[in-house]
Amino acid sequence: MKNILWICGRLPTPLFTGDALYSAGLLKALAQTNEAAITLVGTRRTDEPVGDHILSLPNTTCVDVPPTRSSGLRSLLSPLPRDAFNLSTPELSRSLAKLLQRNWDWIVIDHAYSAGPLSAVLQNRKRASICYISHNAEGAIRPRIASSFNNPLRRTLMRLDAEKYRRLENMILQTADAVTCISAEDASYFERFSKQVHIVPPVYLGSVCPARQIQSDCPRSLLLLGSFEWGAKQRNLELIVESLLPALQQNGVTLNVVGTVPQHFRDRFTSFRPHLSFHGRVDDVSPFVASCRGGLVPDLLGGGFKLKVLDYAFQRLPIFGLRNALAGTTVTEQSAMFPADGLDSLAETIIRNIDDLATLNRNQDSLFELLSARFGLEAGTRYLSKVFL
Repeated sequence: MKNILWICGRLPTPLFTGDALYSAGLLKALAQTNEAAITLVGTRRTDEPVGDHILSLPNTTCVDVPPTRSSGLRSLLSPLPRDAFNLSTPELSRSLAKLLQRNWDWIVIDHAYSAGPLSAVLQNRKRASICYISHNAEGAIRPRIASSFNNPLRRTLMRLDAEKYRRLENMILQTADAVTCISAEDASYFERFSKQVHIVPPVYLGSVCPARQIQSDCPRSLLLLGSFEWGAKQRNLELIVESLLPALQQNGVTLNVVGTVPQHFRDRFTSFRPHLSFHGRVDDVSPFVASCRGGLVPDLLGGGFKLKVLDYAFQRLPIFGLRNALAGTTVTEQSAMFPADGLDSLAETIIRNIDDLATLNRNQDSLFELLSARFGLEAGTRYLSKVFL
């Protein structure tokens, strides 16, 4: 039995964001082997207790500390990026100090924002190997995200934070014995720094929709899932709405946005009603799936695998998306989607295919079969066994 200390700055509970979903899937896949004793340590995202999807994992112990509070401008004086600075709380440091007194086979740094205590880990690792679980190639994507902001002050602050992320990620890579990443694109970046890079696709944890057929009475609507609390996510949504909605509105197509969107952002786009609807966070997306003809993956900013791809596919919803945003899917898988190279051509692709029910149904059936084989729990267990066991 391998003893694994898994440091996750933000515990993967509740499952409303992509980073939580990815981490939770990996933890479940590794725990299912019954060959790893996992101690998970991190800060709670909210004041709610840790979810049963974590507490019920076999051979897994969770050490949680209270959620972090914003540091305001104090993080600017730190060499750490803002998230890593905020998550390196005194409570987490005390819990980690006790855990590092024990002997571990592996110590996991799950996401770059979890690496605030890296120096303490390195000083007390003993014989433990270190694995970096990357969610993105931070050194590559964060500068691009920062450059996309129009406000000069915001752009400067984001660039500063991006440089801190790049340095912190490089420090992790210099010490890590193994690196995991989500896509081949990220692997090509990390292979410049490490010889032990493993591609570990996401593990789908959600419900699976039974076979369905999109009929003519299904509204001419699209679904966009996401959590839009982070500035880069809001910038993405802003670009999407400004580029796609005029064409969708003109052709009678509605976009349903499901996920947390700040009220001030919603108020900016009232002119697109009723063809743009914000529904907030929901526990069950199935009613929206049933009333839509496709799922949208139009992200211009940010790298990595978009977990909404799996949500759409396993809910048997056809996918319309940008090729760059579909990173991590294969050419064969994209042949069962409706990909486009830019937002203008994506709008044209949507309008051209939204009423082609035969193609919509054929694609969603094919995509379900393709992704079921690659992103299920059994596949995740195989990937992680190669890394840790």
